[in-house]
Amino acid sequence: MVRILKLAPALLALPFLLVGCDQLSGLISKKDNAAQAPQARTVRVTTVKMTPHKVDIQRELTGRTVAYRWAEVRPEVGGILKERCFTEGAMVKEGDVLYRIEPDTYKAALDKARADLASAEANLNVTRLRERRTASMLKTKSVSQQDYDDVKATLRQAEASVQSCKAAVDTAEINYRRTEVRAPISGRITLSNYTVGALLTASQASPLATIYQTDPIYVEVSQSSDDLYSLKKQLGERGDLKDVNPANIKATLTMHDGSYYPAAGHLNFTGVNVDQTTNTVTLRAEFPNAANVLLPGLFVRVNVVMGQDDQAVLAPQKAVLRDLKGLPYVYVVKDGMAERRNITLSHAIGNDWYVTSGLNLGEEIVLNGIHNTRGGQPVQVVSEEEAAKAAGGSK
Repeated sequence: MVRILKLAPALLALPFLLVGCDQLSGLISKKDNAAQAPQARTVRVTTVKMTPHKVDIQRELTGRTVAYRWAEVRPEVGGILKERCFTEGAMVKEGDVLYRIEPDTYKAALDKARADLASAEANLNVTRLRERRTASMLKTKSVSQQDYDDVKATLRQAEASVQSCKAAVDTAEINYRRTEVRAPISGRITLSNYTVGALLTASQASPLATIYQTDPIYVEVSQSSDDLYSLKKQLGERGDLKDVNPANIKATLTMHDGSYYPAAGHLNFTGVNVDQTTNTVTLRAEFPNAANVLLPGLFVRVNVVMGQDDQAVLAPQKAVLRDLKGLPYVYVVKDGMAERRNITLSHAIGNDWYVTSGLNLGEEIVLNGIHNTRGGQPVQVVSEEEAAKAAGGSK
């Protein structure tokens, strides 16, 4: 009993001792956490300053190649096809004989028309002599006025008959010449749709063949009407659309495999109406095609140079990162801190990106050390030589 009474004060003080220990351990843990908290590390980076550049403003449009001129070859007279006079797929010149139709019937018609003309001319000569004699006899009152008028009318009929026969000869000659079907234009000819022995009819619906002239060649594309208006307003002086000349707008061509067509072209035509279903306007570019590399119907991409930007911002490609969604961004150095900035890119120019929004001239962006940089992190801008030495020393 006496022992219990002696231990009572110690037992009563035990809770207070435990509370004090908890407070002391809490203070010690806070000091440890404060000591373990990482400090913001300054990253050594190199930067590049955004200076103005002169670049072309481009739009990439998709389209298809179209022949400069093309013509469907059709017979103008009917008959049996006697001969094909060209090599399929070869170049033909305007006026070359492509087909020959059996000419015998048309030759006979021409001979008959010439014979009729000779007969009419002979009759005209006789009638003309009769009219002269009747006119002399009328002066001596040997014939009546009525007899002379009848002879005069017969003379006029003979003259009209001669004119009619001449027209018939011309028609027969035209039909006879048309038995040789000639090339209406120069170009490359397709496969023949008819063989020797086929029966042809005048102006038939199905062509014998088609000729394509592909030098130069057209590329037809569709452009948003809103973008086209902005294009014209930009190129026109003080927004005056009357001064815009499509021939001054350059164009380049990219093939389906990504290769570039070596020759540059220019806009040849801009549509005069807007497609109400697509809100687009048809544009047509013209390209030289002396080697016949481009064939009608090819799917291509056209880069239309719509103008120049004298205050363009170009960011090195190595300074541009992309997030998980593929959106581009850079780190801008401002007051010794790195600021993440989302940007909008147009197209690549050499090793740079043409930035259309997000960056201003005079700003500095991180070039080297970008992968160690985070938004809101302090950075130290060093020179290229210092960065190279530091990288060599770290190795």
